[in-house]
Amino acid sequence: MASHKMSRRRFVQISAVITAGFTLSACSTSNSGGSKDPEPSPSREERVFRFAQAAPCLTLDPARTQRLESVRITAQILDPLVRADPNTGEPVSGLAQEWTISDDGLVYTFELDPQTTFSDGSALTPRALASNLERWEALGQQPLTRLTQPYHQLFGSVDSEEQPPLVTSWEIPSDQVLRVTLSRPSVSFLKVLTQPALGIALPALIGKDGYFTEDPIGTGAFKLDEWSEGSIRLVTNPHYCGAEPGIDVLEFVSLPDAEKRYYSLLQGNVDAFDQIGLEDYVPLALDGYAVQTRDPYAVAYVNINLSHPAFADALTRQALAQAIDRSKIAADYYPQGTSTAYDFLPALFQTRHEKAREHYGYDSATAGSLLKDSTYKGEPIDFYYPVQVSLATLPAPEAIYSVISANLVASGFNIVPRPYRWDAPDSEDIPAHHPDYGLELTGFVGTFRDPSAFLGKVLAPASTAPDSLTVPSASSSASSPSASPSPETSAAGATHHAEIIEALQAADVIEDVEVRRSAYREINAKLALLLPAIPLTYPVSGVTQGPRVRTYGVEATGLDRFNKIELREGQ
Repeated sequence: MASHKMSRRRFVQISAVITAGFTLSACSTSNSGGSKDPEPSPSREERVFRFAQAAPCLTLDPARTQRLESVRITAQILDPLVRADPNTGEPVSGLAQEWTISDDGLVYTFELDPQTTFSDGSALTPRALASNLERWEALGQQPLTRLTQPYHQLFGSVDSEEQPPLVTSWEIPSDQVLRVTLSRPSVSFLKVLTQPALGIALPALIGKDGYFTEDPIGTGAFKLDEWSEGSIRLVTNPHYCGAEPGIDVLEFVSLPDAEKRYYSLLQGNVDAFDQIGLEDYVPLALDGYAVQTRDPYAVAYVNINLSHPAFADALTRQALAQAIDRSKIAADYYPQGTSTAYDFLPALFQTRHEKAREHYGYDSATAGSLLKDSTYKGEPIDFYYPVQVSLATLPAPEAIYSVISANLVASGFNIVPRPYRWDAPDSEDIPAHHPDYGLELTGFVGTFRDPSAFLGKVLAPASTAPDSLTVPSASSSASSPSASPSPETSAAGATHHAEIIEALQAADVIEDVEVRRSAYREINAKLALLLPAIPLTYPVSGVTQGPRVRTYGVEATGLDRFNKIELREGQ
């Protein structure tokens, strides 16, 4: 295939790299070919940075988890093919030092730096990248769940004939080049490649089923050294091609209790922690500790099992949406800056539909009336929620659950509490492992800068919704959610999972920013009709660091770049 002229998107990509010079490809000329002393200099002490998380990491395979507490660690080990600019989220050079895009937007040609190696010294080759693509393809051909959703985005399809996978093929035209062909243009494709789920791993560790057979080995700034209960220790990768990290050892410790994290910082046992307790913000400020707040790039919500008999009727789901006092939850249990959510996309996307507030507004009287008119007759509804843990999206899940369940019971729902521990088997994906569930209190932090980072995950459990599900027509009065859908309106113009997926794919082709935003506003309107989930809040969370830390940069995704940390000399 002949080389292509520089496209407009390629020009934007290069401009982004120049603007954010520190995100350039790891093996830069300033690094003298990547050669550096693999061990800390004997003239100084080992520089150790300890970070306290509010929940433990249970696996280092990003295909088995999407929990922030795990992918935050794997992101230090497994570099992506393309990185995200920390300020804009736009794709910049990663393992691919540059790329070109064909004029029709279907062919991406990635060029690697020949000096990049894995932490065991193995060369990063196009064949190694192809092995990772094969891993993603195997995972994307499994049933659609939250965990397989990132791989379905590349290799899944609603209908294998009419809607082929986004990625159709790849080839290795030369020693340092990988070429990927898409079935349709995709604005999000490069951004999708930046997420931790698509970190590049040593092929020898990838099993036939796509999962890791051992702990991951990557090309990142750090490699795994030790993993004990409640603690994971990383050390610098001696073969890393980027700028030398400002620390030699990176330790992640698990401290679920906010008060313990706070006192561990005061005592110097940790250097930084996230999930600051609401009562700790003022004491930290009074004591002179820096507090940084992550931008709101997360969503907390109540997931609805559309296959549960209680929710087959749209009126029941509408009653649920009207019954929850979101404002109280945001005000009482989240840091300042958290806002009430009326859809599933954070404000930075500018995609809110003007009628969304009416669909999700709190009105207990309307909720009770809707439920009385529905087919729901008091069937028990299992409501799952995590306990004994604090999360970026659910800082106090037990308390938040208590507010929601009280709201629902007051409206006439029969709620059965189903608490689960964070480390319980199969707790990572309640819909996949507990098919009889009714509701689930959950949330997540977006891992790349595109609406599909949110909508894809929210919609994944809805893929098994029955065809008999009643859904109001888009032509029904949005300002009157109590209007019962007639058989005619349910059949004509009804909103279903497959229709929304098709709308997402159509929006992903649109390059004009305003037109694309308009398309996502319409998708938000469709979601408000289908009601596969009820948005609660757009959470913010805080990070604080101790006196040893000179610089620590937070990112909205929570995937902070620990290799950029600088410690004060002599501390």
